[in-house]
Amino acid sequence: MSLTDEPKFRTTFAPESYARTTESAIRYVPVSIDSTIVGYLWAAVSDDAAKYVAREDAGDLGANAGVAWVQRLRQARANGLAPLQALRHWVGQEEDPRAGRIDLDTEQELPNLKALEDLAAG
Repeated sequence: MSLTDEPKFRTTFAPESYARTTESAIRYVPVSIDSTIVGYLWAAVSDDAAKYVAREDAGDLGANAGVAWVQRLRQARANGLAPLQALRHWVGQEEDPRAGRIDLDTEQELPNLKALEDLAAG
């Protein structure tokens, strides 16, 4: 392999994650870094789905937070938490420099994931 070759990545192990899409209603919370909303963590109300959605206007900060949330959600799933339990697990905790923070009393519901994606798109 030379420096001009495209690297080939292969995941050797990663804990399972929740499904990344749902047709059900969702509960969501805004994720903030330095008091700026960079994205939303959501969980399905009636099935096994949860994910983080970055706000388009958050740029790299929002996208980088997504990497941390993938790890956190996989950890939550591995520890047996249901999606809504995972969503609520980090509420009120100290801000993580990469993942951000979720303030108390910010959980809301939307009828579907598309509504949250529209919100994140601005």
